[in-house]
Amino acid sequence: MLVISKTAGYRHTSIETGLKSVSDLAMSLHFEVVATEDCSLILEDNYDVVVFLNTTGDILNDAEQNKLKTIVESGAGFIGIHAAADTEYDWPWFGETLLGAWFVSHPPISEEVIQVVNNSHPSTKHLPKQWQCRDEWYVFDRTPSHATILMEVNSHPIAWCDTVGKGRSLYTGRGHTEESYSDQQFLQHLKGAIEWVSE
Repeated sequence: MLVISKTAGYRHTSIETGLKSVSDLAMSLHFEVVATEDCSLILEDNYDVVVFLNTTGDILNDAEQNKLKTIVESGAGFIGIHAAADTEYDWPWFGETLLGAWFVSHPPISEEVIQVVNNSHPSTKHLPKQWQCRDEWYVFDRTPSHATILMEVNSHPIAWCDTVGKGRSLYTGRGHTEESYSDQQFLQHLKGAIEWVSE
């Protein structure tokens, strides 16, 4: 698993906490984990799963974009966490196909009730139908057109999944705060996401 946390815009203070939590989850599922801000490492292996953890801005060059597209369409998994939706605005395939939407804006951090609209998915089956959380809730530029919506906040999608070629992609809008990564329900959500994209 390759976990990228490079930022070319806003940098979340939760990245370091998130890296440890995601790495621990992956290792518990017997993945070898490469956690980096050096996107060129994507060129060095055909990873089984690539995670964008609170990435922002234009972080991939043309060769790195082509490699990510190739490995996902060939069967790798992709997980975007929170600010992954604030990444690669100039690459249509990323937002329109791989991720499904781009970030537009957000209100202040608040406590909201997530509606779990699909509770049969490995990333959500452990969650209550109504999951109360404090986080930063993104507004997106579109509703992902072909994706399976997993969770909503205030009637707007906040987590979804899709197939991309022979691969799988899952995005979750949670993960802004450091506290998120000690929330056992959120960690189980991420673990289920890893399991699903790597099937």
